[in-house]
Amino acid sequence: MSLAFPTLSMVFTGISAVIAFAVPIVLAVLCCRRSRNALLAISVGAVCFLVGAMLLESLFHQLVFSLVPGIAQNVVTYCLYGCLAAGLFEETARLIGLRYLCKKDASPVTGFSYGVGHGGIEAILLVGVSVANNLVVMIMVNGGSLDALLEGATDEQTSTAMAQLEQLAAQPSSVFLAAGIERIIAICLHLALSVLIWMVVTKKLPMWGYPLAIGLHAFSNVAAALYQCGVIGIWTSEVITAAVVVCICLLVRQFYRSRVSAAA
Repeated sequence: MSLAFPTLSMVFTGISAVIAFAVPIVLAVLCCRRSRNALLAISVGAVCFLVGAMLLESLFHQLVFSLVPGIAQNVVTYCLYGCLAAGLFEETARLIGLRYLCKKDASPVTGFSYGVGHGGIEAILLVGVSVANNLVVMIMVNGGSLDALLEGATDEQTSTAMAQLEQLAAQPSSVFLAAGIERIIAICLHLALSVLIWMVVTKKLPMWGYPLAIGLHAFSNVAAALYQCGVIGIWTSEVITAAVVVCICLLVRQFYRSRVSAAA
């Protein structure tokens, strides 16, 4: 059976891979040029994401879904639970990480650098690795190396792999670009919320900024959750999320200008 990936799909996959890897790296370099403590803040941001979201949140989801399986079967409860859990775990990790960092350096670049680490490692692990792998597979398939790709697989494994490849090849080319666009939006969100929590930690904002960050984070995830449930399309999800994140960035900018810049 003939199988080939459209050239545009491969191009968009490559663009998404570059975005997922290059944007965090470029931001990290810029931060390190501004402050010698930026690398520590970036590292702490990455570790806090890994522990807070990848480990603890994942374990919590397993526990909740095993105890209350009905949550995942209802769109409303799934969206509410998933979005609030993401906000709670990630913003709590952000608060803990920035409290540690600000004991060493309470400058604004610390908050921004934390966001680079938090959002950057998420982009690399959740998108960069997978789309880079997809691009390699696409190149091999279109280059006539499908047999080499499936070498050593059992008949059942080959059948499963072929079904997955056919499903991947059937996706509209624009879908492969969406992953990169989504990462840009997500990194902007993490930078904004990191600055917001930094203002809480440095007492530029009262403690209500912490639950506000949880709520904003949760709200920004609603469209993505609806997409996962099949309620809306991927580009509708991206447009809504982008609009929400722009509003969050503007809100944080206003807080920063009124609480930090005005006091300088």
